[in-house]
Amino acid sequence: MMMKLSLHRWAAFAACALAMTAVTPVHADPGDFGAMPGLWKILLRHVTNGKAGAPEVHWHCVDEGADPWTTFAAWTPAEGDCTATDKQRHTTSLAWKLTCKLAPSASAHVDFDSAKHYTGSVTAEGRGEVTQVEGNRYAACTSPQD
Repeated sequence: MMMKLSLHRWAAFAACALAMTAVTPVHADPGDFGAMPGLWKILLRHVTNGKAGAPEVHWHCVDEGADPWTTFAAWTPAEGDCTATDKQRHTTSLAWKLTCKLAPSASAHVDFDSAKHYTGSVTAEGRGEVTQVEGNRYAACTSPQD
């Protein structure tokens, strides 16, 4: 009889826990963004008439626990004074809107397919994709000057 009661209580607890997770919204913890710290090579390409131009190469050292918004969304090129709004963050992606004074509004995103690689783009209203970005982690940072 004791075994049945324990099993019954366990089943009730499991059902309760499952029900709570189904209605509780899940938010990304600031510490669990899916990108590794280290030295990143970023390739930035401007898109004109549907064709990506030659890449601009940027190197960036990412610290452990760095803010994903200032680290992986700072590449967004701005035509005039722009403000990022409607920021959405998940463990492996960032998405946001850009409202610019001198250009049409745009949307941007960064998607990680692994902790060492991401792609992203900016799409402007009425113009389509205007910028592409790709990041690859190469190594650990060896000094603050990396």
